[in-house]
Amino acid sequence: MKLRVLVIDANETRAAGTQAALAAEGCVVLIPPPAPVPPLADLVQILRPDAVLIEMDNPDRDALEQAEILHPDAGTRAAPILLFAPGGDEEAVAEALRAGVSAYAAPGVDFGKVKPLLDLAIAHFRAFSTLKVELAAAQRSLADRKHIERAKGIVMRERGCDEAEAYRHLRRLAMDRGQRLSEIAQQIITVAELLSK
Repeated sequence: MKLRVLVIDANETRAAGTQAALAAEGCVVLIPPPAPVPPLADLVQILRPDAVLIEMDNPDRDALEQAEILHPDAGTRAAPILLFAPGGDEEAVAEALRAGVSAYAAPGVDFGKVKPLLDLAIAHFRAFSTLKVELAAAQRSLADRKHIERAKGIVMRERGCDEAEAYRHLRRLAMDRGQRLSEIAQQIITVAELLSK
């Protein structure tokens, strides 16, 4: 499948060069409509690019806020962003990466290197997205374990049994009701909290 790239650049001459270079690399180039250009998040929602390439002379806070909307944590349709902008000092790069830019490069890069930089942005974006999913799963698992431990303590106290018996009781309930063990644990905790009021 051809890579679909949305190119954002107010400099029409530079944008034309970038678009031609991407087309020569076999990419499908997506161009925003003429002014007024819709917000970046809307463009990504409508055009559904695989990546966004932004070139600007001065990456201001507004531009970085638009990039932030496409970050995997934002809850909107996310997309990897390659930003070409001057001022690539350590602080500017760090701020851009925090905002959701997947890769940052100084302007004037040889057009032949644009595709490898896009590939880098996409790889970085996917790695971050994978880490995000793994972190969410680990947090869920930890929360589930805490609920199960707390529910076991409640069962042990109410039934006067040991930990192994309490765990077997929770498992039986889960199997009988066709629910996950953590769901049963949460229900037991909720009932215990209601009864203690």
